[in-house]
Amino acid sequence: MAGADRARDAWDGVDLAPLVRLAQDELSRALDAIPEAKTLLMDPELAGPLGLVADLAALRQRGVEKMFWMEEADPDTRPVRVHAPTRHLLYLCRPETRWMKTLAAHYAADAAASEGQTHHVYTVALVPHRTERCLHYLRERHMLPAVRVHDLCLEFTVHGPDVLSLEDPGAFADLFLHGDHTALFHASQALMTLQRMWGLFPRIVGKGDLANRLCDLLVRQRREHLATEDCAPLSAASQEIDALIVLDRTVDLVTPLCTQLTYLGLMDEVLGIHHGFLNVDAAWVGGSGAPRKVRMDGVDDTLLEALQDDNFAIVGEKLHGIAQRISHDYEGRRNASTVQELRAFVSRLGSLQTEHASLRLHTNITEHLLQVTQSERFHRVLEIQQNLVGGAPVAPQLQAIDELMDLGAPALDVVRLACLASYVHGGVKAAWLDTFTTTLVHMYGYAYLPLLLALRHLRILYATPSAPKGARVSTWAQVAKPLRLVDDDVDERHPRDISYVFSGMAPGSIRLVQSICQHERTLQALQQRQDRPPAARIAGWHGVDEAILALPGATFDVMQDEPRGAREDRVTTTLVFFVGGVTYAEIAALRLMSRQQRTRRFVVATTGMVHGTSLLRGLSNVALEA
Repeated sequence: MAGADRARDAWDGVDLAPLVRLAQDELSRALDAIPEAKTLLMDPELAGPLGLVADLAALRQRGVEKMFWMEEADPDTRPVRVHAPTRHLLYLCRPETRWMKTLAAHYAADAAASEGQTHHVYTVALVPHRTERCLHYLRERHMLPAVRVHDLCLEFTVHGPDVLSLEDPGAFADLFLHGDHTALFHASQALMTLQRMWGLFPRIVGKGDLANRLCDLLVRQRREHLATEDCAPLSAASQEIDALIVLDRTVDLVTPLCTQLTYLGLMDEVLGIHHGFLNVDAAWVGGSGAPRKVRMDGVDDTLLEALQDDNFAIVGEKLHGIAQRISHDYEGRRNASTVQELRAFVSRLGSLQTEHASLRLHTNITEHLLQVTQSERFHRVLEIQQNLVGGAPVAPQLQAIDELMDLGAPALDVVRLACLASYVHGGVKAAWLDTFTTTLVHMYGYAYLPLLLALRHLRILYATPSAPKGARVSTWAQVAKPLRLVDDDVDERHPRDISYVFSGMAPGSIRLVQSICQHERTLQALQQRQDRPPAARIAGWHGVDEAILALPGATFDVMQDEPRGAREDRVTTTLVFFVGGVTYAEIAALRLMSRQQRTRRFVVATTGMVHGTSLLRGLSNVALEA
């Protein structure tokens, strides 16, 4: 962006635009399956992903006359008839039983009102595909084949030039708590689509048991495809993607448990970014009335693109500088004395107005975030987090957590800190945990008890096992030094190390990526010269500290094919997939690594976007307040 002191380089990694077109084609196919006019009933969770590939005008062009959000209903308790202007009804939803119940409630009410013959024609498109559980439910209700079932194979949603998401916010709980590996199957299918488009991932490297299972699925599916069809891209290594790195979220839980300090990360923590969109006060965008949805991937907002990965400590100052520059540009009209100068000013007026609107939005967002970050509670939470990861004694931090609870801090903030203390120190004392559990339930309600049980089951918040000799050494303590997770010399204004995203703590997951990519050589080169060095080769786990290899979960390195020879100056892309979710802070760290290397770019792929509070909410079977 003009005037920004650090504009991101033009993206020259693998072009993800074909995936957007693929999603648009899939949606068009589902809509065109009903050539007549239709009413669309949509799962609210799909509004974000679909909003990134099609707008209301595009839906109307495909025959959609009216659109409703689906609401949960049960045919056994509350049959609900749909009053739609069209005979054909099209349901777009995920293959979940609750939505099959809603469909059945509509169908039953329609049949009852029409003496057994439904007034409407029902079609359901399941994203990304049908499941046997859903089909079984519809069969039991005798709705098949009257209800037509289609698959809507929406896989990766594209968030900007370098982020892909399966938009599955419940994947962490499904995979690690409930043992439901459906998300892994969806991930493997989506990754196979990437291989069909750009060629075989030459190498798959990763850490974690479910990451290893995903790798196995990919290898097996490739063999199955080659055995049944002639697919050239699956037979040769990609020329654009040099490796796939797969990381299991349980390999690094400290990162999501800490408060993100990048602009976009903090925005997600405080305001909540859902499927790429942020709900804001209408006044923030110069309107009135109901809250507005604003797209938050930087595609249409160059100011957001320039600010999103910055540490929040410098965002206010940058906004002030941008405001001064825009004001100066507006003053240019007064200095225009010739027709040519006036014409030049008018030609820039549209972009100035767009920038001004963007500046108003981000100024309002920043002011709201400042109200949070300048509060005493925020500083207390941040201090406890930094003390825990910095190696301070745990007893004073547990006392500080108790004090926060006494002051009425939000329950999930308190639980999040307790989880961090437990995870970093390999558990907490049983007596403290018992008291903490009792107090939390009494203060905030029994709705939090299932969450605490789930955290204990996952060994995130648990009592320290009794050890016959000496103190128990936590996994964090073993890897903090070799991975250089704590950095006391961080430069937030001109970051040279990924630790800037937490103002002194590096995301462990991204340090693993650096280890795999031999990024240490790049960092050393950066200290010796100003220009960006070429990317080091993918090293896998060769030469990595044994403590790192001792992290929980499988360690794997699979060579699918020898990478094709490439010029040293050719830009290649490394795909990093996070099983169980990724934070905006980790994305910012990988973007810094992309900027630091001349010939390697990183693309992030994930089951969904997460932060500590969203992970905790997902582990409970009831709605919890932040």
